[in-house]
Parts: sequence; C-alpha cells; structure tokens
Amino acid sequence: MRRRTTVAVVTAAALSAALAVTILALPAAGAAGQDDSATAFWNIDVNHNLDYTVGVEAAKKRVFSVSATVSDPSGVKSVSYELWHGEERAKADGVMVGAAQCHKLNEFTSYCEALVTADPNVNLRSNALAGLWYMTPVAVDGAGDVTHGEGIYFARVERQTSLSQTVVTPDPVKKGRNITVKAQMTVASWEQKKNVPLIGHQVLLQYRKGTSGPFVTLKKLKTDRNGWATATVKATADGAYRYDFAGTSLTQPTTGSADYVDVK
Repeated sequence: MRRRTTVAVVTAAALSAALAVTILALPAAGAAGQDDSATAFWNIDVNHNLDYTVGVEAAKKRVFSVSATVSDPSGVKSVSYELWHGEERAKADGVMVGAAQCHKLNEFTSYCEALVTADPNVNLRSNALAGLWYMTPVAVDGAGDVTHGEGIYFARVERQTSLSQTVVTPDPVKKGRNITVKAQMTVASWEQKKNVPLIGHQVLLQYRKGTSGPFVTLKKLKTDRNGWATATVKATADGAYRYDFAGTSLTQPTTGSADYVDVK
C-alpha cells in the first residue's frame, strides 16, 4: 500500500475565505515520490455552511456534516475526514474524525459525506479550542493507495451565544420620555458546561417603528461585567427594540427577541 499526498481542488468561495485566515504551502503535482494520478478532492463542504462554521453549545454535543466529491483513476474505496486544532498536526491540541459514506457517481468519482461530533464532554473541553480547525481528507482508492489531501481546508468551531429577552421600561411611556432597554448576553463555556456572561463585547441596539419593516441601529455599546447591555433612548413612537450581536471568530452571532413599546 502506498501513501501519497495530492494538491486538492477547492471551491472559489472556500479559497477566498481561507486565504483571509491563513495560507498553507501546497505540494506540487508530480513531485518526487508521488503518484501523478493522485486522488482529487472537490467541493469540500462543512456543515452546509458557506463560512464552514459550526456553533457548539455549553454541554451539548453537535453533530455536523463534512463532505467532498472525490475522484481517482482507480476509483474510490473509502474516505475519512480529520479535523485538528493547532499550528501543526503533530502538535494538535484537539482532534475530530469522521468516516464517510460514499455514493458512487461514476467509475472514478464518488460523493463522500461523514458525520463529525463536536462534544464539550469529549473533544471540546477547553474554550481555547474555539476558532479555526484545519481539515485533512484521507482517501483509499480502488488499488489500495492512501492519499492525504493537503491544501486550504478548514472549519470554524465557535462557542454558541445567546441574548435574553429584551426588556424596555417603562411601558407604556409618554412620547419624548426616556426609556431603558436591557438584555443580557451569554456565551457557552465548554469548560464550565454552562452559559456564562459575555463581557466587554459590542452589541447593537436596534429599533423598528410600528409592527413591520426593517430594524435600524440606534446605538453601539459594550456589555458590562455581567454581560448586560443597557441603553437609554427617547421614546418617539410605538415600536420594538432589540439587541444584535455580530459574533467574532470565536463566537456565534445572535439576535435577541424584541420588546414592543406603546408610546402615548
């Protein structure tokens, strides 16, 4: 059985996103010791998400899909996907693996999809594991040769966030009077197995006049040491207020439930 690496093919969207994060050296096709007919990996997909992003709660495992179209002149026997966290595979501080089910498209090509489990109780015990994970697809072709795909493959594993129900006081309120808009921001702690306050992160206070139409941003503010966002604005007309969090490279975006205010 021979072991080989290949220059894999990625989608344009994946390449553009990945280059914004990191650039990895790619081996040249036909290099010494390699098989010129190496396996090719196409259309890599993680969680059916354009950003290859997976959100994981504090104490609940998350199962997500990883897939690719795989081709080889000898056909495709089996495929698996290995995700790892760290600067290099040999020193990875986190690993997830999924064995794929392959569906033959023709004599040489198969669509191979695996289910991978991210679990705070098993492979996500540290909050430091949030962020970029690299992925190595591994294929065995019909001749028994093993190919480790090397290229710009990645997934973003992020901590789930939440915003509490927005509360506006007083309600009802006279027009022109000040109202206070509050909500608490929390984030999954994989270490503590519970949600904890998300401190010092920017959220947007948004308002929608009446009962329909788009929300507009009124203020940008940061959450306090207990995760609370608190803003004071003047009541101008009946409408709804809410907070929105855009997320970060380590945390998921979220939008809180709106509170409707009656202005007299």
